[in-house]
Amino acid sequence: MATSVYFNNYNSVAEQRVLEDLIVESIKIMGFDGYYLPNDNDIARDLLFGEDPVKKFQSAFPLELYLSNSLDYDGEKEFFSKFGLEIKNNVNVIVSKRSFSQRVPQNVFQRPREGDLIYVPFLNGTGELYEIKFADQDKDFHTLGRRVPYFYELQLEKFKFSHELISTGVQEIDDAGTFSSYTIQLNVATGTGTYQNKEIVYQALDSTEANATVVAVVQEWNKKANTLNVTNIAGEFVPNRNIIGASSNASYLLANFDPLKDNNRDESSDNYIIENQANSIIDFSETNPFGSI
Repeated sequence: MATSVYFNNYNSVAEQRVLEDLIVESIKIMGFDGYYLPNDNDIARDLLFGEDPVKKFQSAFPLELYLSNSLDYDGEKEFFSKFGLEIKNNVNVIVSKRSFSQRVPQNVFQRPREGDLIYVPFLNGTGELYEIKFADQDKDFHTLGRRVPYFYELQLEKFKFSHELISTGVQEIDDAGTFSSYTIQLNVATGTGTYQNKEIVYQALDSTEANATVVAVVQEWNKKANTLNVTNIAGEFVPNRNIIGASSNASYLLANFDPLKDNNRDESSDNYIIENQANSIIDFSETNPFGSI
């Protein structure tokens, strides 16, 4: 027996459009303005092990998002594992398929992808970046028989920085990346020029970037204090050797720096705490402090 052609809306494009309009309008009324940051370095994706050796987030697309869990974080939150205390603050947000299709280039990103980032401007009192762990495309359960989802529910976890490059051109997003990245302060001596923000600096025996022994990205240059804050460090800086700007050609002699002092805003990343606690537990004067032989 066939269903009624007068009351069956599962094949009605008009009814599906009305439902989509209501969802988009609800998100615009009750949601917030956030950003979607795709990983632009697609060639670095490791499809076998799921790791991206070099992530680069160099674009940000504004989206209207709805916060699903508005009372508290989801997930395991704070718990003790075999690696010690872990804090996993998870949140879920909803984005409409229509808004995503309109704002994000569909020739590259057909849907939100796992591993990309979402910028939430108000959580934890300041803007923070969250990584997409799973993009649920079936949350609407294909209401009214529509194959294409009306919306995506994104399961997010607070992003853990590991030398990723974040340079989107949106100041508040770039600042969020800078403040949470491992940052060291280089004290320089004599030299010339002015380092540019976000440019690559390096040290090399023959002063050429191709033969650089260490590279980093400039986050702040204070010429009066002769201090240079850098992140995304690959290699090890050596005192009494010039630090050269790849774009500005600025060159200053490195006087000294403290690799244990992290100049970001995260107070929990103080390496001195780890070092002092380790010294009271492990006797590094022993030949083999980690074994019995």
